[in-house]
Amino acid sequence: MNLSGGQRKKVVLARTKVYGSKLLLIDEGTLAIDEKATLKILKNILQGPETIVFIAHNWSKELHDLFDREIYLQDNK
Repeated sequence: MNLSGGQRKKVVLARTKVYGSKLLLIDEGTLAIDEKATLKILKNILQGPETIVFIAHNWSKELHDLFDREIYLQDNK
């Protein structure tokens, strides 16, 4: 079975719920996924007790509203 980049990322993100990790590090994990699907996936993941570190270059108001805290890096600082 051949999956697109976005489909593979969706599978990996879904697996995080199955394994029940306490800490999730998602580095550009939704890069190949459209924003509507990204929001749906993250809302599902954020329902759990995990601590999530979500790294993204594209940050929308909707993403901002999902998280408790944000750290912005600019010029590698």
